[in-house]
Amino acid sequence: MLEKRYKRLGDILIEKGIISNDDLEYALQIQKKTRKPIGEVLVELGFCTWSQIIKALAEQYEVPFFEEKPRVDPTLNLNMKRELMEELRAIPIRMENDKIVVITDNVYNVSLIKRRLKFLFGKDIEIYLVAPDIFEEVMMDVSSERTVEFEVSDVLVEEQEEPQENLEEIENEDTPIVRLVNNLLTHAIELDASDIHIEPRERKNVVVRYRIDGVLRKITEYPKNSHNSVVARIKILSKLDITERRIPQDGKFFMNVRGEQYDFRVSTMPSVNGEKVVMRILKVSQSNKKLEELGYSSYNFERIKRLISHPYGIILVTGPTGSGKSTTLVGIINSLNNESVNIVTAEDPVEYTIEGVTQCQVNPEIGLTFAKYLRAFLRQDPDIIMVGEIRDRETANLAVEASLTGHLVLSTLHTNTAAGAVDRLLNMGVDPSLISSSLIGVIGQRLVRKVCNNCAKEVALDPEYGAFAQKVFPDMQLNQKIAVGCDACNNTGYKGRTAINEVLIVDDELRTLINKRASLSEITNAAKKGGMRTLFEDGLYKVLSGETTLEEVIRVTGGMYEE
Repeated sequence: MLEKRYKRLGDILIEKGIISNDDLEYALQIQKKTRKPIGEVLVELGFCTWSQIIKALAEQYEVPFFEEKPRVDPTLNLNMKRELMEELRAIPIRMENDKIVVITDNVYNVSLIKRRLKFLFGKDIEIYLVAPDIFEEVMMDVSSERTVEFEVSDVLVEEQEEPQENLEEIENEDTPIVRLVNNLLTHAIELDASDIHIEPRERKNVVVRYRIDGVLRKITEYPKNSHNSVVARIKILSKLDITERRIPQDGKFFMNVRGEQYDFRVSTMPSVNGEKVVMRILKVSQSNKKLEELGYSSYNFERIKRLISHPYGIILVTGPTGSGKSTTLVGIINSLNNESVNIVTAEDPVEYTIEGVTQCQVNPEIGLTFAKYLRAFLRQDPDIIMVGEIRDRETANLAVEASLTGHLVLSTLHTNTAAGAVDRLLNMGVDPSLISSSLIGVIGQRLVRKVCNNCAKEVALDPEYGAFAQKVFPDMQLNQKIAVGCDACNNTGYKGRTAINEVLIVDDELRTLINKRASLSEITNAAKKGGMRTLFEDGLYKVLSGETTLEEVIRVTGGMYEE
């Protein structure tokens, strides 16, 4: 690995007497189950504070540390957008010795911040770590919110001890509340947001954030005493109970904007500050996209086509929540869908409606689980079966059984890598001989933001990655694009997203290793020997192709690679 070896965080905390060996061992057991960073686990268990974690990280990575809230120079005017500060977790606070002093609460972003801000401002950058609460406090002090010009002033009302929604106010299309909700929805579509978060805070206002290209951005806020009416309006659209605020509710509604139909999936949840609302936005026309429209590199596209040409077996798509797994499955189904095949799906939830496919909604409350649908599917003469997710041993074994009886089975797993899917199935208790007989391939996936072509600057590839890039892609120019920011991309430097993938194809060597219960590293090495590009390598290809930035690929993959 081409990276410096640092002392482990846990060892530093033990050396300082902050935690014991037993504390660390227990925290590592919890981390294995939750997959959270070890520092976060230690804080949640009460073994140490965030300040102690950040201080130890500063020592671990040899980065200076502000224990208290740092001095901020009010005259410093770099015009750095809040969106960029939130993206990088970096705030310029003052000039010292012709260097810009910047604070961050994410030690893993230090090299990225230095590269990005030095390019933007043309000066050397000095980074200091701070605890997350201090970072947020400084962010509140220095950032001036750019709010969208909603008709928020229309909903300013006198403070009420028990705000009550008025039915006429939330049903009449010409009232301020209805106009506010409509503006929130249409503006989210205009900005190509995937989610809307409406969050009552402890203070008087309610904050509205959009997830754009995978990153949450604050858009506006409105008075808290109008919040019940806003939530009630959304509940009416979603056919939910407007009188019930004590339990979570789920619903959906459709909306037409400029000739396109959008599906809003609504989730409400009670909190101590009021009901929080999250809406997922799905563009209905996206359900028609085939694999070739999803932006895969040509190399991986050919490998995926090879996988889906099999008449039977299991193909898995892996990655964290929000990595585009469902979109990939829909693309595969659209590519295979024709009148000569019977395709059935079990989904939770059904996100996209696909013409000619029998789609079923999982409902565990009445016993309609993935496993129950799988059993029913086998009596429906299917050719292709899609199961939204393999979550347990029963579903895994049924999927294997279906694939071994002449069906092509598509599903997803929450693992970090393609090779990790084998390890997960083994841990679920699936017999290794059945895995090696049924599994034909795994598609590991992440989403990276596409660099805005309107403002991006092309520069030479970071020398740290040059030798590796030359080895993997000897015929490509070693250039990269840097995100800058302009009106076209809302000053983020990015517009849209694309997938990076690693496509593992099970061959004879991998089957032998699976039968032997080989380690994750052995499986990974054999997959690479069989032609698998890692996520980082595929991301680097898209950097050299000018589709995304090196910073994005490092953010999503960790920047890990082997010579």
